[in-house]
Amino acid sequence: MSIIRSDEEILNLIKCDKAICKKPPAPKESNRDTKRKFMVVSTEKSLELDVFFAQNIRLPNDFSIGLMFENFLLFRCNGFHGTTVAGYHKYDHHAQVHSHTLTFDDIMNGRKNHPSKIEVLTGKYVDFESAQLFFLQTCGINNYQDYFDFSKLDQMSIYDL
Repeated sequence: MSIIRSDEEILNLIKCDKAICKKPPAPKESNRDTKRKFMVVSTEKSLELDVFFAQNIRLPNDFSIGLMFENFLLFRCNGFHGTTVAGYHKYDHHAQVHSHTLTFDDIMNGRKNHPSKIEVLTGKYVDFESAQLFFLQTCGINNYQDYFDFSKLDQMSIYDL
């Protein structure tokens, strides 16, 4: 039985303080993507959540970073993806960095892995590395500095873009 009974509980799971308990494995190539999966534990509730990082090898700005609880995809940050020959005609948000957040309505309608709330995040991150930092901070993963080095991002200036 899941503890998710409202949008507020979903947001609490996303934002609550968490810690990485074991060094995340090195990224592995799988089909056309590089993937990395690891577990975090909420420090208050002792709940286990899963994190995944996936990046397309040929198109590095096509990536997905997500937080899972049980079989629910709570939150996902994406890069640019989903173009067709006609462009972004159906899903305009695919042309920008964006996130998807699960809602209780999604769960009730059998969409536990297809979060419907979309937020355009232009200015929050620009690439896979800065998206990882944004995601880890947004999801309350407090000890990420012990496992990930984002010092390059701290030193960037407008001239690096």
